[in-house]
Amino acid sequence: MQRVLRDTRVRDVMTRGVVTVKFYEPVKEVLSAMVENDVSAVVVVDDRNEAMGIISTVDVLNELKSRGEDEVRRLEAEELMTPFTVSISPESSLLEAAEVMIERRIHRLVVLHPGEIAGGIPVGILSATDVLRVLHKSL
Repeated sequence: MQRVLRDTRVRDVMTRGVVTVKFYEPVKEVLSAMVENDVSAVVVVDDRNEAMGIISTVDVLNELKSRGEDEVRRLEAEELMTPFTVSISPESSLLEAAEVMIERRIHRLVVLHPGEIAGGIPVGILSATDVLRVLHKSL
């Protein structure tokens, strides 16, 4: 099974068409993007579409728990997001991606297109479920 993960590239498995929100979007717009696109996370980008962070449904629920509804309504995406500490290249192997997910205890990785911009442009999302699908097919 490790061979399959080592030989499969992130680009071949990732979900394309990343749902993004601008860092200054109000929380209502963030939630609208999640609900309308039926996703559990959105990538926060700046005005150049450079990835800045990610907001998951769990992030929103945690903020509601700690701040309360009225205060959360006034938040912008940048205040809700988890800043990027890790992302992955489309050329990385699924084995590398799985190791990062395990080490960091995260369920998804934002796939960034390397380029001129420091943070990179988000081009996909790779979830732990995507990796499991590949493993399942190989069994």
